[in-house]
Amino acid sequence: MLLYIESSVFVVHTFLVRCSPSDSLARVRARLMHLLYDMGGENHQFRLRFQGQFLRDSYSLDDYRIGDRCILKMVPMAKRPESVVASDEGHDLDASGTGHSEEITRALLKEVTTLKWREAVMRDFKGSLFVSWLFVLFSFLTAYWYAGIWNFVITIYAITRCPTYTHRGGFVGTSSLWPRRFMTILGALLLLDCGATVALAVLSSLSVFQPDCIDVPGTTCSPTVNDIYSMTFFVVHTIYLFGVSTTVLSLLKNFGFSVGGYLEGLLIISRDVEKVIQSAKSGKIKEQRTAAFELATLATTGDDSKFRIVAEGGLEVLISLGLSSDEATQEYATEAIAELLTIPAIQDQFVEAGGVATLCTILRSTSQRLIQEAATALSYIVADSEENRQLVAADRGLEDLSYAAKTGSEVARRCIAGIFLDLAFSSEIRTQMTAMNSPTSALVTLCGSSDTETIRLSLQTLELIAIESPDVILYHEELLSHLLAITKVTLDTSLYLLAGKLLLYFAENSESCSHLLDRENLKETLMGFVKTRDATIQKVACKLIHCMLEEKGHMLRARELGLKEALSYVCKHAGDRDAWNMADEGVTIMDGYTLPRVKRPTSAASMGSSASLRKKDYFARSSTSLDKAGPSGSTDRARSTTSLKNVGSHGSLGSSASLRKEDYSPGSSTSLDKAGPSGSTGQARSILSLQKLGSQGSLGRGGLKEGSLVTMDEAGVNRSGVREGSPDLLQQAKMGSQASVSSRGN
Repeated sequence: MLLYIESSVFVVHTFLVRCSPSDSLARVRARLMHLLYDMGGENHQFRLRFQGQFLRDSYSLDDYRIGDRCILKMVPMAKRPESVVASDEGHDLDASGTGHSEEITRALLKEVTTLKWREAVMRDFKGSLFVSWLFVLFSFLTAYWYAGIWNFVITIYAITRCPTYTHRGGFVGTSSLWPRRFMTILGALLLLDCGATVALAVLSSLSVFQPDCIDVPGTTCSPTVNDIYSMTFFVVHTIYLFGVSTTVLSLLKNFGFSVGGYLEGLLIISRDVEKVIQSAKSGKIKEQRTAAFELATLATTGDDSKFRIVAEGGLEVLISLGLSSDEATQEYATEAIAELLTIPAIQDQFVEAGGVATLCTILRSTSQRLIQEAATALSYIVADSEENRQLVAADRGLEDLSYAAKTGSEVARRCIAGIFLDLAFSSEIRTQMTAMNSPTSALVTLCGSSDTETIRLSLQTLELIAIESPDVILYHEELLSHLLAITKVTLDTSLYLLAGKLLLYFAENSESCSHLLDRENLKETLMGFVKTRDATIQKVACKLIHCMLEEKGHMLRARELGLKEALSYVCKHAGDRDAWNMADEGVTIMDGYTLPRVKRPTSAASMGSSASLRKKDYFARSSTSLDKAGPSGSTDRARSTTSLKNVGSHGSLGSSASLRKEDYSPGSSTSLDKAGPSGSTGQARSILSLQKLGSQGSLGRGGLKEGSLVTMDEAGVNRSGVREGSPDLLQQAKMGSQASVSSRGN
């Protein structure tokens, strides 16, 4: 696999590194150190970062899920030039210095020497292979000419498949991906060829010397020129093959070494803890930075290493390094502290050593990396111990966390949201949070995060605070915007439920409910809630609308916004029976509520229902007849009965037109009131008639609307038991009124 390493320090902004998924980050860093060595930057100290997370040398690429062609960042360990650091601290340049430790530098030079030897030998070896062509050619001139056939095959394979190697570019060629396999096959072929050549050399020697022909008279035992040539050729060829085979075996062994073979162990396994801590106590910035980095690396290797660091007094050293003026040293020290605090036993020692104050101070840093590491360390502290939570909340800890929540990175803000939630589970700390504005303000800011987990933790904390003191969250109108925008941020229904619960606090308060109804996206949010078809969320949405229907002004505004549409959707797609009941009740209330249209009378003659206004002469006749009746009780009773009968026949009280919203007016009661002007007897009897109407279901069941209440006041009727009614109650009132009038007429 290939990795792209980006760096803004060098002219070459992107480095290409070839590795395997099982390679550790230390080996990747070692390969980069070799590339920097070729560029003259062997003293450059750096770390690798992937997706905002710094990578530890002891982990592999698979552990961080780094795949092929991923892009990593090369981050310098020193945040500012060494000369600036030295001048600020009063040290000379030699004291602060630059570069890696001596062990790492020596290991790097050793690797470079090994790889350069490989480069030189490979260059000579490939040149020697071309000499084989001469041996192939001359082998055909020997007595054993067929030896040239296998020499030709071996030479063709060696020359065509042999790769080229350079320290900077690595292996290049046909077998560049499998150089060891090539050398193994070639070595085997050369050994076979060397054995065959030795055998032919022996046979040629026997042909030259011919010891058996010395005693035979008359024969010539002198060797031929071809025999001597063959013997000489095969002896020389044997020496050549032996040298080539030795080179192949040496290269095969060298190929077992890869870049980082020496450096990886030094980068992962730190020096002796005691020696590292002594370096950290020195006044040299370079030594402190290197010691902090090595302690952070050592802490990742296991629990035993962590206890070794604490036993050697490394915890106090790291606390002091966390307040160093060098930002890189601070980062490594804080990172080491966060790694050590994963063990609960070390947490207690850290708190006793005063480390909480150091972490809270780091939260005020301008470096987001420092804030993230400090927040991670604090999250370990508050997770398991109530006493540690109290210590974090005390001494301006809540204010420091609130500050970091607004300035930290997304990862740091998630950690801080989790810390706030852990702190809010304590009743004493929750009381402190409600008494302060900064924690709630920070949580409201965290609700605007793009990370859903951060939003979830913040909403849960705000819910706990609202249980303690609802007024605290009602004060922050910005929270209302975040809650109403939740459907645009995520599709997580659990976040919808949390947001809906907090919106209930706004809806139950009259003033905040008005602000809630002023938001144009209220309907969109409620529709998003009910369309989840989750029964609990639908009931929360219905409860929100019910709270808005408790006051007349809020109800009118809810109708203008079209919130009835959300209730209707629940009626059609209810999650359970309770959700349907709540939605149906809300629809009934919104449909049954009518606004009365009361016209101010300009004269006594203008009072009356629509039906009575159509019969103006009727009112004149009725009033005249009643006025002429005088104070007599019998006459008043008869004429009052006649008047009510006429009212019923003309529809001013009993007709359905008189009960409609647009036609109902207080004229009916007024005409009845005027029916008895001569004294209290006629008025009392008119009221008695109305009471009889109520007994039939017209008034007793609350069927009259607001317009009717006005007319009853004019008639002297107590309206304490009359309330607004629904359409069903109005229908019952109409029927009761008609029955009452008919009875009185008969």
